[in-house]
Amino acid sequence: MMRTIVTTIALLALAACGRGDKDATDTADAGGNVTNYVAEVGTLNVPQRNAVFFRAIRDAGLPCQNVTGSEQIAAPAQRPMWRARCEDGAAHLIQVMPDGTANVVSRATP
Repeated sequence: MMRTIVTTIALLALAACGRGDKDATDTADAGGNVTNYVAEVGTLNVPQRNAVFFRAIRDAGLPCQNVTGSEQIAAPAQRPMWRARCEDGAAHLIQVMPDGTANVVSRATP
């Protein structure tokens, strides 16, 4: 059995102020600043990306003490899918949306 949890991840550290290269995956905030969260997550180094995924998993209410690894497994329609592994071996699928929302899919525990 799978369950899907949608959570908003705080990617304020990733925000790029005043970018002019807006495309279909870019999102403008109330101040007019444009951020493409999909692209920003893709450019993070491994520890930063794992920290973002850790926050998404925890914000979804799932148990995880540390994300020990992550890998991109698909890139459908400008929305990559990532597999994040926690220290207990649990794997969670995470898809970052252009607005910074993360869809977290995890197996339900028995």
